[in-house]
Amino acid sequence: MGGSASTGANKIVKPGYHLKPKYDLHGLRRRRTDEHKGHVAGELPLVSLIDVFSTLVIYLLMNFSATGEVFFVNKDLALPKAAQTNAMQNGPLLSIVGEKFILDAPPAIDNGIKGLEDESPGLDNVINALRDLKAQAESVKLDTGNRINIQAGEDTSLGMVKRAMAASVTAGWTNINFVVEKQKGQ
Repeated sequence: MGGSASTGANKIVKPGYHLKPKYDLHGLRRRRTDEHKGHVAGELPLVSLIDVFSTLVIYLLMNFSATGEVFFVNKDLALPKAAQTNAMQNGPLLSIVGEKFILDAPPAIDNGIKGLEDESPGLDNVINALRDLKAQAESVKLDTGNRINIQAGEDTSLGMVKRAMAASVTAGWTNINFVVEKQKGQ
């Protein structure tokens, strides 16, 4: 046996797992036995996911209201302070800002009324919109309790508040609640 060079056919190779079923999943055995190298596209970007979920949790916590408040309370509006308060009930919100009256409807009976402004002396637009809201609530059999919320700043004149109350009663909303801020230390 002279000095012949060894060929690939003469190499001794460690035998691997050699029993294969007819339908073998591609690469499953390699993945189970840790004979593969990790691929960038196959890994979860955990840091990015944690950032996204943290942002989502913070957003939801900032916008959550246990009392069901769904209305925008103007931050520039200094609300009157009260010693005794109750949670705000769901109903139309009539805001008095300056010389304007702004009506917002709750989502349950919202028929396109979002930020309806009225500056007329008789508040005709507000009265008509409140009547429409009442009819809409009755058509879907929603018990509103004739409840309306009036929001006004502490420097709003009494005449403006009386106009809002008169318009509410004229439209059939007789359970009037005022949006106030609870006094500190009470």
